[in-house]
Amino acid sequence: MLFNSFAFAAFLVVVLALYYSLRLRAQNFLLLAASYFFYGYWDYRFIALLAGSTLFNQAVAVAITRRRFAPRALLAIGVAGNLLVLAFFKYYGFFVTSVVSGTERLGFSVAPPLLDIILPVGISFFTFQALSYVIDVFRGRLEVASTLDFAVYLAFFPQLVAGPIVRGSELLPQMARPRDPRRIDATRAFYLILIGLGKKIVIADFLASNVVDAAFATPGQFSSLELLIGLYAYSVQIYADFSAYADIAIGVAQLLGFKFPDNFNSPYAAVSIQDFWRRWHMTLSRWLRDYLYIPLGGNRGSSLVTYRNLMLTMVLGGLWHGASWTFVFWGGLHGFWLVWEHRRGELRERHGLPAPADTPGRRVARRVITFHLV
Repeated sequence: MLFNSFAFAAFLVVVLALYYSLRLRAQNFLLLAASYFFYGYWDYRFIALLAGSTLFNQAVAVAITRRRFAPRALLAIGVAGNLLVLAFFKYYGFFVTSVVSGTERLGFSVAPPLLDIILPVGISFFTFQALSYVIDVFRGRLEVASTLDFAVYLAFFPQLVAGPIVRGSELLPQMARPRDPRRIDATRAFYLILIGLGKKIVIADFLASNVVDAAFATPGQFSSLELLIGLYAYSVQIYADFSAYADIAIGVAQLLGFKFPDNFNSPYAAVSIQDFWRRWHMTLSRWLRDYLYIPLGGNRGSSLVTYRNLMLTMVLGGLWHGASWTFVFWGGLHGFWLVWEHRRGELRERHGLPAPADTPGRRVARRVITFHLV
């Protein structure tokens, strides 16, 4: 299992005690060793997977820049290799059970071998970071980093497990610059860490153990009002839990001299589904926009093409969150709402109707509706 809070605090103190006494290259070696120790503490066997992903993606990026082979073919190899590894570990079981249940409904049976595969912690996050690195190198927006810096970038322990999804262009330049402890905003870093711990322990864990888990495990034992309270409590729990990890990751990274992008911005204050996705898991939203939605064509084609691109992006985004049809449905539902919002805007523009006045009452109503849709 991964560290508990006290073990992680002790681990961080040891790293910091050594970190600022070293020069830049030695600091990066220490970060790599600490990150691999952190990941290996959960299951040492998956260190090889993380190291293999590092070497594979670095080799592809270097080959792309040397242009001794078709860059587009190399990019395709890089993207396919990352997605195949992710698909095997995260989606193989989902694929097998879907094939079995689907063929049984059709009156015959096809049963691929069901393997006992352990899902590596953080594989979705470091795979998306690796993809962004290779794609940005191909696009000419990022220079190839040293193998050491890229290895630290992919394995960086503050956000390895639960994000945020940090792009190479955001973190790799910081890897190459000296980190001066006198320029660290320690006050903000400790504030974020303490706020994160408070969200996790005081709010998320309390709601889970006292309200949510029981309501979802045995709903028949509770009244309708109690189940409704359980649903609202889960909405608070999932936000507090997820944003807590982001706060702690950003704070720990800041103690080490790195600036991470924010991942949440009051998402339950959103006034539309589009606004919600600008506030919730923002690093994932931007990743899906830049590496999936825009390459599909974005909104540059007809309305139907834009709707298709929105639906595909959200369905695949839902599947990224988890390997089950409920996540596919959840992504499709958000895609439908985004299409509906775009359609309403287009119809208003086509008929020359002005945008509704942004009054306080209307803003409150839109927030309530958006929250309940989410």
